[in-house]
This record gives sequence, C-alpha cells and structure tokens, in this order.
Amino acid sequence: MKYQRALLRDVQGYTPGEQPKGEKIIKLNTNENPYPPAPQVLDAIRNLNVNALMKYPDSGSEALRAACAKQYGLPNADWTVAGNGMDELLAMVLRAFVDPGDDVLTVYPTYSLYEVLCNIHGCNLRYIELDEKLLPTDSFYSEQARLCFLTRPNAPTGISISRADVERFCNAFNGIVVIDEAYVDFADDHCMDFPERFDNVIVMRTFSKSFGMAGARIGIAAAQPPLISEFMKIKDSYNMNILSQTAGLAAIHAYEYMQEQARKIRTTRERLRKELITMGFEVPPSQANFLLARWTGTPVTATLFTALRERNILVRYFAQPRLDDALRITIGNDYEIDSLLAALEEIISEAK
Repeated sequence: MKYQRALLRDVQGYTPGEQPKGEKIIKLNTNENPYPPAPQVLDAIRNLNVNALMKYPDSGSEALRAACAKQYGLPNADWTVAGNGMDELLAMVLRAFVDPGDDVLTVYPTYSLYEVLCNIHGCNLRYIELDEKLLPTDSFYSEQARLCFLTRPNAPTGISISRADVERFCNAFNGIVVIDEAYVDFADDHCMDFPERFDNVIVMRTFSKSFGMAGARIGIAAAQPPLISEFMKIKDSYNMNILSQTAGLAAIHAYEYMQEQARKIRTTRERLRKELITMGFEVPPSQANFLLARWTGTPVTATLFTALRERNILVRYFAQPRLDDALRITIGNDYEIDSLLAALEEIISEAK
C-alpha cells in the first residue's frame, strides 16, 4: 500500500482475546470480572444530567484523579493522570518519555501489547527471559534502558515478584520504571507507595479487572508531578468521556465493594488451582484473577483449547515459546468454573 508509513510496514497489531456474542458462551479468556460493578456506578450513570452529554467533559478528569489520589494515599490529583483504559496510558508513556530508537526493557513472557506499542513508536523492545520459576534472573537487575515495563503481578503467569526485588530494580535502573498493576487488587500487596519514594517510577492501575468495568475503559497512572506534567502535555484534549469519568468516580468511592468481589475471586482462584493440579495440570500460584495451567498430557494443550471452544467455553491459548503448553484461565463465577472443570474432565477422559 503506497500510503503506508515505512515504520508500520511490518507491524502486526495487537490481537485481543476473542469477544463472541451469545448468552451460552462461558467466557474465561480476557480476564474480565464475572461480577458486576458496584450499584453506585449504574446509579451515577442513570442520574447524569442531559447537559453533561451536551457539553465537553472535564479535560483533566480532575474529580476522578483527586478521588483516586485520596484512595491510593497520594498527596493530591497532581500525582495522577487518567486514561482511556490502561492501554492508552501505556501508549502515552512511550510518547512522553521514549524517543524512536531508544531501548525499552521488559521480561518474557509478559503482556504482548508492550511489543506492539514499541513497534508502532519505533523504539527497541528488549526481552529478558524469566527463569524456570517464572521470575526475573539476576542479570535483569543490572540491565539499563530508557524505560522498563514491569508487570506485577505478571501476565500471563500470574506470579508477583517481591516488593524487595522491585525496590532493588528501581534503585539500580536509570530510566523510567512503569509498574503495571492491572491485577494487583487480587494480590497480597502493591507498590502504590513507590512513586513517592522514587522519582523515576510510574504505577498504573485499571478499572477493567477488579472493578468489573472493562467496558468503561478507565486507567489511572500515579507518579511524581514532574512526570505527570509530561503526560498532560501529550494526552488527547478530552481523552476521558463523561460516562467513564462519572462511572470511575462512583466506583472509587465504592472501594469496599470492589474489595469484596476481589476476595470472592481469590477464593475461587484457589479452588480452581487445587482442582486443576488434581487433574494433572502444573499451575503456579497466581496473584491475579487468572491461572496459567500447564499441560503435558493427552490430548495436547492446543487440542484442549479447541475442544473447550467447541463446548462454548473460551480460555486463552498462546501459540508461542514457553506458553504453548499452557492455558490461561480467567477466574469466573462458581457455575462457570464448575462447567470448565467438568468439560476438561470429559475431554481428557475421552482422549485416554
């Protein structure tokens, strides 16, 4: 195509998990929350005045940012920026802090969008392989680059490296450290205090997972004000629509409701892990709302994935190195998990 930019000639766009339509689908492939958002969220949207839709929204999402700063223990709204989902914030961080040709660091395996965004931006993503326990190797802590994407808990493994190791890395790294905490509300601890301790750290959160609001597209980044100022320079003028700002504000004010749903998911996660291990899967302990279930039996993992899909049960399968023997399974409600386990038992039994 003669109008194509040379930079984009070989870029493959990000492929999200399948989003099928239909009530009979059990959808455990995109790490969505099986429980609805807080009732206050729907009430806030219903109560929006028509004038709010007729006028432009607050370009800075000030109320949402201030509420998030208060909830997360930050000094004020100047320590936060809101985005159209965390994905927009990840793209913004490259625009704000990385020049084309610069090196960006991350581990492998991790969130595949990082590579797509780096390719689009024209910077060089450098992977450091995780060890056999799916943790960073010692060499990772001496690596340098313009920026590092550090996902904690990691996707797709669900494993969370220790706070001490994150601190060790932040102390040694001379670039920007983006701590991606998309799944942290399902974990035992977090790093939201790091922005006050390190002038090179940005912590990102999403409302898509624990808040049950993937459709609203709300992300928050926290960092020291000089870093936030760079975000504000390059963000779209009205990047957060009024519906998302309103919904996000109601959700952050109903924080205890979110925590209760996260506790339910953690309980189901441990039940599913025990059942999968009993069936013969190797499942590392997860701090996220999903499990990475490795399978070396019969049939092969790709066949398990296809057979589940034929039964209208969707999980995620990555046909790539170190992941092609595993299924990533989102934690659903009890009915969904029971249906998954029954289907797996049937598929494995038929293959014997």
